[in-house]
Amino acid sequence: MKATFNDFIAKAPNYKKFDGNSEAIHIFENILSDDKNIIAMIDISEAGKPALCACLSQIENFYQNQVSPIFDLRDNFTKQALGTMVRVVLEPFGYLTKSQKDIPKSFNALFVTSAMTYTKSGPATMRVTRRIEEI
Repeated sequence: MKATFNDFIAKAPNYKKFDGNSEAIHIFENILSDDKNIIAMIDISEAGKPALCACLSQIENFYQNQVSPIFDLRDNFTKQALGTMVRVVLEPFGYLTKSQKDIPKSFNALFVTSAMTYTKSGPATMRVTRRIEEI
């Protein structure tokens, strides 16, 4: 089963202040937990880049479209929470943190300057399957 926002709060109680935060929930459930984004985060992790790069532009665009953001990407604690969300999303697939790296300039990040890289080194309860089928 994929991780839920409640799993994030349970695994990282220091971010309990985001419990009920509609923007944090949206980012976790609709961006980070999107199947295509999970696959992209795994692929980019395999390439040695920070997993967050795969969907950072979506997250930053969402943030910029908020009139009065309540999940503020200019705040370091909030950015750390975002990184922890990525960790919670990738853990069921066996991906664990490896090291922190700068976001490559080619991703044109506006608010996040570094994020964790991941390696498949833990136990997995979920897997990504890809198939080529004739249509």
